[in-house]
Amino acid sequence: MFSQRMVRRSVALPFLFFLFLPAILPAGAQNLTRNVPARECSGVYLLYSVKGNANIPSGVPFSEVIRPLDTLLVMSSIPCTLNVYDGGGKTYVTVPVDKTVSFVVGGKPGMHKAILLDKRGEVLRTFTFQMEPATKISDRGKFENLFHLLYKGMCVYSPDGTETYYFRGKEYKVFVPWVLDNDQTNKGMRYFSPYGSDMIDVFSEVQREDGMIYSFIRNSERPGYYDLAYGSTNFVKRYDTVLFVRQPNENHVEYLFVDLLYQCWKATGDDRWMQSKLASAARALDYNVTDSLRWSKRFGLLKRPYTIDSWDFQVDDEYTPRDALTPTMCVVPGKTKFGIFYGDNTGYAQACEYLAEMFAHAGDQASAAKYRQRAREIRERLNALAWNGRFFTHFIDEDPSVKRNLGVDEKSQISQSNAYSVNRGLPYEQNVAIIETYLDLKRHLPPGSPGEWYAIYPPFEKGFGGHNEKWQYMNGGVAGHAAGELARGAFENGYEWYGTDILLRLLDLGNRYGNGSRIWFSYTGAYPPPPPDPVYQPLDIRKAANMSIYDQAGKGTLPWMNERRGNDMRNLPWGKQTFGGIEFYIQDPSANKGKTVIGLSKQKGFLQQVSLPVGRKTGMIGLLHTIGQTGSEGIAGSVMFHYVDGTSAAQYIVNGKHVTGWWFPELNGKLAGVAWRGPNGVSNDVGVCWAGISNPFPEKEIREITFRCSDDKGIWAIIAVSLADRMKYIPPPPESYGGPDNWAAALGMAALVEGLAGITDQGTAFSHPRIAPRWISAHTDTVLVTVRYAASNGYVAYTFHHNAEKRTIRLTVTGSGEEAFVHVLLPSDAETVRRITAFDQNVPFKISLVGKSKYADFSLPLKGITTCEVAY
Repeated sequence: MFSQRMVRRSVALPFLFFLFLPAILPAGAQNLTRNVPARECSGVYLLYSVKGNANIPSGVPFSEVIRPLDTLLVMSSIPCTLNVYDGGGKTYVTVPVDKTVSFVVGGKPGMHKAILLDKRGEVLRTFTFQMEPATKISDRGKFENLFHLLYKGMCVYSPDGTETYYFRGKEYKVFVPWVLDNDQTNKGMRYFSPYGSDMIDVFSEVQREDGMIYSFIRNSERPGYYDLAYGSTNFVKRYDTVLFVRQPNENHVEYLFVDLLYQCWKATGDDRWMQSKLASAARALDYNVTDSLRWSKRFGLLKRPYTIDSWDFQVDDEYTPRDALTPTMCVVPGKTKFGIFYGDNTGYAQACEYLAEMFAHAGDQASAAKYRQRAREIRERLNALAWNGRFFTHFIDEDPSVKRNLGVDEKSQISQSNAYSVNRGLPYEQNVAIIETYLDLKRHLPPGSPGEWYAIYPPFEKGFGGHNEKWQYMNGGVAGHAAGELARGAFENGYEWYGTDILLRLLDLGNRYGNGSRIWFSYTGAYPPPPPDPVYQPLDIRKAANMSIYDQAGKGTLPWMNERRGNDMRNLPWGKQTFGGIEFYIQDPSANKGKTVIGLSKQKGFLQQVSLPVGRKTGMIGLLHTIGQTGSEGIAGSVMFHYVDGTSAAQYIVNGKHVTGWWFPELNGKLAGVAWRGPNGVSNDVGVCWAGISNPFPEKEIREITFRCSDDKGIWAIIAVSLADRMKYIPPPPESYGGPDNWAAALGMAALVEGLAGITDQGTAFSHPRIAPRWISAHTDTVLVTVRYAASNGYVAYTFHHNAEKRTIRLTVTGSGEEAFVHVLLPSDAETVRRITAFDQNVPFKISLVGKSKYADFSLPLKGITTCEVAY
């Protein structure tokens, strides 16, 4: 390594060694670097860094790590020869040095060696430098911004995007503790983190004897819900303080386990590790076709209870058995109604093909043939049953007598696994049909929709309200995670412009609603026209009032909060007032013997509760109130609704949620806030709050409402009460709720890396990468791309430069592998390719069509640096 010690040495040597680090090298690097100024020095080998807009000093020490496609400059006052060797010991530069020469760094990562030889071949000087690739996409514009946003989004929960579990004395790192979520998040994180395989190691160790894979891992000090709910069904396994749980409704865990194994094998290139997991993977996939809760004998396909897409909660309707602790989360053998969800089957078929590929690589051709055949059979049966010509039908009940009433035409619903299935080996025609369905939906979005990537559309009107409301999460929420999958599929199927459009909309969503660092897992799916405003009816509280708003009061009336002189609510306006959109009536403080307020407390002289007659239905009550203080639990009091049918229901008034103190009040909630503030004789800032309190049973007529103080000695002051015929409408926030947001960012990253940048792996550890730059679709002419597997350090890097005037595309390529297959998207006006050249020689090529998109296809060796030019 270069060191500071070397810089300080005063030895007369006739050489200078510079580093020039351009963010993008669109043309020959030698021409770009000849004008780099040499710093005056005596026999010192210097390293300079020029990184565009990066905020680093121009001069950096020799110890700086060099990246692929960085350029080093050598200057010499005497003629010599420069040889450079990569991290694998192979020569990738041999060039004479006549005063100045530059070379581009490439080849295998690790310690590189540069040797200067004199005319006799004797060594004049040897240098070493560390070359380490790092995944990066740089266009000095919007896609570089998107890259950084997605990376931050993948690490939104921890600095390195992982969380740690300890099991049987070993440490395991995962991105998300669920197999489903971790598998999807790994699709982006594998380019930055080496920990994808940890989940395979720990979950294969605890795999059930019949092949079942648990859904998730969690730390659990003592028995809890899962032990109680699933313990009798063998879907939970406790190892001291570590719990493994299988969600009974799920039938995707096994194929995702195999998918994750395949991804990790690709990233690590570790054949021995992969082969050690093949038996576990085969047992997992065999479990799905042999277990009576997972396999439909009628259809010959994977089955599950009726869930929204691949989620773990099922419908709550007349067919849902009530025998379980939580009926929508459990399966009751012999009673639960099952059906075919297509996403389980497209994912399973792909997993069979992945397992076949791994068996074939290991030399077991018989097992490979077995799983290929199973994949074919699954695809054929699924297409016959669920493919409607445009997309896969969401769910088909196994029992033909089941007639559900979920408030929607179920055959019209498109669910998110259609977007995922575009990347699961479907025929081109099916992929196109699905993409066109999404494009049609994009043209007919409901009001306020952020995109067409719905969890399911149209949403259910019935059956799923207990888990999420309409237009949220899985029931009509727009899936930020599905956007990346749809974009990736669009890039591969001739809809490059659509894939680019989706990525740019993700960038916009991340900037608008994620502070430039987050893609939400789900977004609110629509904003229908709001309901009419509530009609308010103020309640007359005069008979129950017992406190004044002033610091002094007459006989039988409490002064405001029993406070000292001047410390009151004297400037509070009275009469008809509207606060928070709620209409109130504040009593005239000079009437009713000054009794304006209901003061409730266990302090001496106060009422502890009051009841107000109602005699009508109401959706919400509005309160104008404040508190003197609350106890440690923060409870100001309670509101008890007494219905004419003899039942009752309570709502608790919580400090910080519904109310706050009257000195320097601060409260800002969806249904509560500061109503009025002003000065009094002691403080320049006192005030009261408004709050909307929902009626738990708005369909019932209310006989009376009882307000009761808390059991501590706080004071709850109620100034006005209003009845509303319906809840006050609060528009939902743009972001919804549900799954982990790093999953959404990771699939966006996968679409950017594999779709737009076009880097995929046809071998392992990028031994044989495919380079398919699609920057033409984004109108981006100059880009630097490096993609690295963190688990193996295998990488591929290229610079892309499109010259529309000269009608050329120039690529400079390097990597750790052997050969790259290049698949370059051509401009739409390119009628043909005139030639492709590399090393001053013509390169054989073919023209291929993907839909209407035209590509130039050819191969390039990954021996050091290769620059090629496509002339069209």
